Amino acid sequence: MLGAFAILQLIAVVWRYIPLARQQAAEPSPLAAEQPRPAPVAPAPQAPFRPDAQKNTQNLQKASRFLADADHNAHIGEYEAALKSLDEVEAISPGDPAALWIRAQVLERMDQPADAVTALRNALKYPSLIPANRAQIERKIDQLSRYLASTGQPAPAETAAPDASASAEEPAAPVRDEVGLQPGSTFGIVDARLKDGDKPGLKKLQVAVQVRPGVKIDPAQVQMAVYFYDDTEDGDIQPTESKVTPQWISPPVDWADNMPEILEVIYSLPDSDLPGSAASNGASGRKYHGFVVGVYYNKELQDFRSEPGDLQRKFPLPLYMKESNDAGQ
Repeated sequence: MLGAFAILQLIAVVWRYIPLARQQAAEPSPLAAEQPRPAPVAPAPQAPFRPDAQKNTQNLQKASRFLADADHNAHIGEYEAALKSLDEVEAISPGDPAALWIRAQVLERMDQPADAVTALRNALKYPSLIPANRAQIERKIDQLSRYLASTGQPAPAETAAPDASASAEEPAAPVRDEVGLQPGSTFGIVDARLKDGDKPGLKKLQVAVQVRPGVKIDPAQVQMAVYFYDDTEDGDIQPTESKVTPQWISPPVDWADNMPEILEVIYSLPDSDLPGSAASNGASGRKYHGFVVGVYYNKELQDFRSEPGDLQRKFPLPLYMKESNDAGQ
């Protein structure tokens, strides 16, 4: 009888509390109700579409692929295929020294040393060729010239520099390697952007300078050269008389983390009324035309950028920095 009574009590408890458990499970927890709902995440703003910039990037990528194909074919002896790829590079980036160097190697292996010398001489005419590559090309020209003289073959005549603007409205940028630097250089300018300043009459130029990963450098031997140019009332292009103020954004500048360092240069428009501007110094009538910026290491030019693209040809940077030339001059 006691066992039967205990079973009746258990049935009564289950019958009483099962509905209560179901009701509690259906109701939200008070703690859960107090938790704030996550805020909706706004989509990232889209960069404005720039067809010209996209086209230039695509052209550089195509040129890099053709250059890699040419180098590969040259090493395996497929010389005709290599020359065909180099012709494609020439159409995109006329006068590129890397393409001309590979062309000279191919022509030499095809027993055409005179044509190889011509290609190397054209490479020497490239304005931003770094000194180490220039010396290497000059040694190769001397070697091939001595070979031609020993075999009684005539040396090739000097030719005019290739016209980089003949096939494009703007000169093509030099072909760069997978790091974004010119082959053989220690430093490179990976970006240069000019925008209006936060006050009327100012422009800001931001230059991103990258060191080649894994290369140990002396930061004290890195120097920048920045030049702005104006249009005069007579239609000439002259170095600016405006105030130019350079500064590194995140000192110390040592490239220790292999990340680009940013140089910001403030330029006072020549027709502004700001103190120190060209207008206040009696140079009214001038208008901003463009800039040329270069990075030097151990006083040797490593890379440059210019806007517009042909300004570097009109005002070429020296290959060697003979005197002290701090950023912003």
